[in-house]
Amino acid sequence: MKFWTDVNIPRPFKKALEQAGHEVFTAPERSKDTLILQMAREANAVIVTLDRDFKKYVLVDGWKCAGVIWIRPTPLNRRGEIIAKLVRLTKTHAETLSTSFITLSLDRTEVTPLK
Repeated sequence: MKFWTDVNIPRPFKKALEQAGHEVFTAPERSKDTLILQMAREANAVIVTLDRDFKKYVLVDGWKCAGVIWIRPTPLNRRGEIIAKLVRLTKTHAETLSTSFITLSLDRTEVTPLK
């Protein structure tokens, strides 16, 4: 599966996705969100971000994309847990990633189908 990571995604998240066998692209520094949406759509890649603005762009404004995983703030000392949860998500929900906006936090996973 292909993922497009926002510039705000720390390297350990990207590395974990790559080690799980996924193709990972990273947005160039200072990329605008709308450019990331466009590049990810063209690559047919799911966006991974910490930026809540993607929720507005995709669910409210109707920007088309191949899915978004919005990772909610996580304490640094629990980063390994959220990374493991992300990798599990790519295995257990692979068929819905490209058709959903997913909010991922330590205590829950919320899946909203894209229109």
